[in-house]
Amino acid sequence: MPKEIIKTSGLKMMEIEKGTGSTPEVGQTVIAHYEIYFGEGTATSNYDYDNGTYIDELCDSTYDESKPFFGPVDFVIGQETPKDDLYKKGDSIKGLDEAFLSMKVGGKRKLIIPPELAYGAEGASSFHTFFRYRVPTNQPLFCTVELVAIKEQLEPKKNIKSSAPAYEAL
Repeated sequence: MPKEIIKTSGLKMMEIEKGTGSTPEVGQTVIAHYEIYFGEGTATSNYDYDNGTYIDELCDSTYDESKPFFGPVDFVIGQETPKDDLYKKGDSIKGLDEAFLSMKVGGKRKLIIPPELAYGAEGASSFHTFFRYRVPTNQPLFCTVELVAIKEQLEPKKNIKSSAPAYEAL
């Protein structure tokens, strides 16, 4: 059975498959598959009355053809969705970034991302999350990620003044 690693940040990781490729750096775009599970007390949980426990339910998966984001997606390491803003293509969260920075291409891990490395005390609307579901306040994220490839180096952000909405077409 794989050993669980607990980082000082509180991120819990379990290696499912060890990668053999390169390791990404901050600012790079990674291409990854993910599966998100919501646990006890959330709207997407089932309750097993026979055993008196909640059953984690798969919420979203890039492996599932019936889901909106079928196939691996891009994450730009270090590009977080600003609070109260709309998700932009490539946005990530601190917990995913921390996991990706210690993975090699081809690797797959199970993660438990604590709320402070996910969407925190505020939670998030479906427009703020990369997987398009609402996240309750102080909710950890249970997920599996597979690092498929490292795409490119992110160019430095330009300071552009605009009155246009702070989102881009998906």
